[in-house]
Amino acid sequence: MIWYLIYNLLLILILLLFTPVLLYKTLIKGRYREGFGERLGFLPSKIRRWQKEDIIWIHAASVGETVAASSLVSELSAEYPECKILFSTITDTGRNMARKSIDQADAIIYFPLDFPWIVNRVLEKIKPELIIMIETELWPNFLKTAKKFDCKTMVASGRISDSSLKSYKYFKPLLKRVLDNIDIFSMQSAQDVDHILELGAKEERVYNNGNIKFDQDYAEGNLELRNELYDKFKLSPKQPIVVMGSTHDDEEKQLIAVYKHLKDEFPELVMILAPRYIKRKEEIETLYQQEGINVVRRTEIEQREQESVILLDTIGELAQIYSIADLVFIGGSLIKRGGHNILEPAAHGKLVFFGPHMFNFKDNTRMVLEHGVGIQVKDADELAEEMLYYLQNQEKLEVKDRQARQMIESNKGAAKRNIELAAKLIGVESYEG
Repeated sequence: MIWYLIYNLLLILILLLFTPVLLYKTLIKGRYREGFGERLGFLPSKIRRWQKEDIIWIHAASVGETVAASSLVSELSAEYPECKILFSTITDTGRNMARKSIDQADAIIYFPLDFPWIVNRVLEKIKPELIIMIETELWPNFLKTAKKFDCKTMVASGRISDSSLKSYKYFKPLLKRVLDNIDIFSMQSAQDVDHILELGAKEERVYNNGNIKFDQDYAEGNLELRNELYDKFKLSPKQPIVVMGSTHDDEEKQLIAVYKHLKDEFPELVMILAPRYIKRKEEIETLYQQEGINVVRRTEIEQREQESVILLDTIGELAQIYSIADLVFIGGSLIKRGGHNILEPAAHGKLVFFGPHMFNFKDNTRMVLEHGVGIQVKDADELAEEMLYYLQNQEKLEVKDRQARQMIESNKGAAKRNIELAAKLIGVESYEG
């Protein structure tokens, strides 16, 4: 088929162009060595011995999708204890997070490169009964080959952002054929349903089942966990703590004025700054030091003395850190990036602040605003004023925090609804949720 041929030629071209970079990073920098064989389709021996087992394969690209998948994996493990659960990720950080949060998986691997001969080798070996792709993982050759081996496939907690929709439209002829290979699309929202239908999914295969991120166990209310975090970060529950999560280039600069404004009114205030990409830590550190602000990195927290800006340079801790925040700002929203996950802080019972650019999370934004647990600001000046107001009015902040927890509780159940659809695919007559 011509579109698959074009896709495969592009894959080969990309591989040839990036081979020198990959060799450098692998041989000199030591990256990609772990799991190199898995990416080429060579499975660990224990998985090769599963040939006569019923296998459910869950795939999540990186950290966010992996964390979201935890509730779904828990449900699957409980409902189908006789099945082997294989979990895959693409990134190193996703794999590390899976090792921490996906306890029920029988094996965790890197997702194979989407070349026909590689995915054919993998799927021919294990022939999973069901493959679940989290959010928007649409790999053409993998899904086509899964269809060939009669593996049932579904997208769980599917999401198509506005920006992704625009990009996908360039590949619509190929994408239509890819979507035909997927048995069920369980989408997060009505908007996501509309988007997947616009791209060519068959209407009878598409469902609106909500977001499995609502079903995560955030350990909210766990006093022992919060006390442990206070101790690790050398903080006091009496100190105002502001967490700036998933920030981007230029946002950290804008947040300097916000920090100074709040610090003038609350001298004991501490700001935990969590950049989206921790490789920028030195750049951010220099930026703040030039402003006369002392910064301590999370990895050097034992040396912390009076520094009131903590730079989070670790992966996988941010979701827990929200639990000790008084106020939370989510980045990618003061700039035209489209925002990030605002449900995590809400799940910890936190009023969440964000900028005007949340176009990649329209439904979540609408939800938190309708429930009164989100504050959308037009710029950094307004962010400073709104945050100051709630620090000065603790009783109103407590009301908002309770409302956030109530919103999360009222929207749980997406994981179970996804399991019900999975049960239909693998021939289970009824599902006792």
